[in-house]
Amino acid sequence: MPLRTVFLLKPSKISFAESMSQLRTWFDHKKIQPTWFRLREGEQTGFEISFQSDADASAFDTEFAWQAAA
Repeated sequence: MPLRTVFLLKPSKISFAESMSQLRTWFDHKKIQPTWFRLREGEQTGFEISFQSDADASAFDTEFAWQAAA
């Protein structure tokens, strides 16, 4: 089964460390483990995240939302 990759744009108001923390918290809460995770920098800084199952990728793509840093 091919991997399903999702691109997630990192909001400029959230630090890199905070964004990584929020992603890890979400993955842990949902008990989802990505198979591949990569930072993509350039015009659009964000994360390329691959999942083994379409269900995990769909859950991430539709449920994950950035939280504003306090």
